Amino acid sequence: MKLNVAPEPRPRSRSWLLLLIGVCAGIAVALGLVVFVGMPFALGHRNDLPLERLYGNVAVSIVARTQAGSQTNPLSQNARVLETGRNAYTGSCAECHGVSGDGKSAFGQLLYPPATDLRANDTQEKTDAQLFWIIKNGLSFTGMPAFGGQYDDQGLWALVSYTRSLGREARQAIRPVAVPTASAGQLARADPNGDAVQRGAAVYFAQACHECHGPVGNAPGDLGLRPGEREAANAIRQGRRGMPAYDQQQLTDAQLSDMLQYLNTFSGRRG
Repeated sequence: MKLNVAPEPRPRSRSWLLLLIGVCAGIAVALGLVVFVGMPFALGHRNDLPLERLYGNVAVSIVARTQAGSQTNPLSQNARVLETGRNAYTGSCAECHGVSGDGKSAFGQLLYPPATDLRANDTQEKTDAQLFWIIKNGLSFTGMPAFGGQYDDQGLWALVSYTRSLGREARQAIRPVAVPTASAGQLARADPNGDAVQRGAAVYFAQACHECHGPVGNAPGDLGLRPGEREAANAIRQGRRGMPAYDQQQLTDAQLSDMLQYLNTFSGRRG
């Protein structure tokens, strides 16, 4: 006579373990597909995916709030601070964010995502500490570089002050600077394989010095340049109010020497 013996039930802990392993394996496969299949296609697209812009704004807000702290701008909103910030903005930021901060510059709308409108509420509602953190550290995958290695904290706070002045309520606090653009002939003078002056011109334009000082030092006001080798060399290496410092990694001694030769060709007449 045969007895029907019921199979022993599988231990519940083993079932949960198998389920956990399956979930982890599924997550690993999904991440692999995202990294090796999705990301290459994502890097190539130039249009917003569903909710992508919203997700990006939320991500920026979260990282700025969690990393920035609560420090307020230690520099008062006076004309000198705004002028320092404007000069720094003209040379380092206007190329993407535009002279007025609207993001509609020659390159701003060609970036993906497009350069931010600094006058908009998304920017102006951020705290001083959040703006400072973003300018200092930059934002990955947005085209926003980090300026902490070029400007000291005082220069960064001046940029925060000027960014505030671009807001709708304070837009007329200080007028933007209109820097002369380089002509084809001036650009043609730059030749990395030419003589010292031509090599210096190539370095000058490659470092975007013309965006702030004009193609031949002919920017208006304090942004204009006059020949003066020792003073110029110190300013380039150490920085000045509203001007970043350029160390050996950014500008070698040979490149600096060539650029000084180019600066010595300037007439000293400001635009």
